[in-house]
Amino acid sequence: MRLSGSGFVALRIYQAVEAMVDPEHTMDVRIRRIHYVATEIVSIELEPATPNELPSASAGSHVDVHVSDRIIRQYSVCNDPARSGYYRLAILNDPHSRGGSRTIHETFREGMIVKIGRPRNKFELVEDGGRAILLAGGIGITPLLSMAYRLQAIGGDFDFHLCVRTLDRAPFINEISAAPFAKRFRLHVDEGPADQRFQPERDLNAVCSRTSVYICGPKGFIDFAVSAARKAGCREDRIHTESFSAGEVKGGDAFTVVASRSGQRFVVPCEKSIASVLEENGVAVELSCEQGICGTCLTKVLKGRPEHRDSFQTDVEKNRNDRVAICCSRSLSDELVLDI
Repeated sequence: MRLSGSGFVALRIYQAVEAMVDPEHTMDVRIRRIHYVATEIVSIELEPATPNELPSASAGSHVDVHVSDRIIRQYSVCNDPARSGYYRLAILNDPHSRGGSRTIHETFREGMIVKIGRPRNKFELVEDGGRAILLAGGIGITPLLSMAYRLQAIGGDFDFHLCVRTLDRAPFINEISAAPFAKRFRLHVDEGPADQRFQPERDLNAVCSRTSVYICGPKGFIDFAVSAARKAGCREDRIHTESFSAGEVKGGDAFTVVASRSGQRFVVPCEKSIASVLEENGVAVELSCEQGICGTCLTKVLKGRPEHRDSFQTDVEKNRNDRVAICCSRSLSDELVLDI
């Protein structure tokens, strides 16, 4: 959440942040362990800071981490869902960090109290007895690792693939090697021998009508893996994705956004987001990831046609054009009227 403009603007945005930190939806946890699991990837284990137990986190869940007063980021829970009592997160120290991952790597320490949100799951595992293929790109392994544990526990038929550039960037390798699903796991290193790199025609050769493919990682990896799954014959409704990279804000024509509750009209230039323009003009908005990933900023559309650039909504939801992620999306119409 950025604070910009006049003191009035700062106050309005601060109130929006306060609204997001709802005691009924957040809880205090203690960092019980921090250690590196790969180059620039740190594992953080969180335990209750109060006598209350942590809510269960199903495979694929994530939590909001209140990194600071102004920064909230989403991270997947990557431990075995059957092991209650703690949450494990894994955070990549992204060189393009806007403050979240860098702050965690530089300031989080064992024993520290952190505020987090309750687990949410927009990347659920379908437990229908069908085969599953888990495809991870780098840090995208986090939600898929919890899925692998769950699939093993219920006797599911699955394969688990991790694609990384170099071996030192492959997280949790020792843990996976000792896991009961180790024989189902395949590591693909771009800079390794050609025969062990990910090859869709080989690694997706057993896709059938009941096969579900779960893909997580950077946008480029997701686009590649989704295309490969389609070519392998996977049904569209059985391709599930979660992105760990931002939606593109810049580009496209300028347009007008209308705040319907006040009737105010603002021009959104090509180099700015809807959210940033609203903030600059004193309109309080709720933001979290600011990348089109978390869904916090989804705002009701009353009139106009959005140009969706988020990765949170499904294609079906986007086609309804009734909500827009104001942190990254734009407008295909000259005017976009929002319920704000």
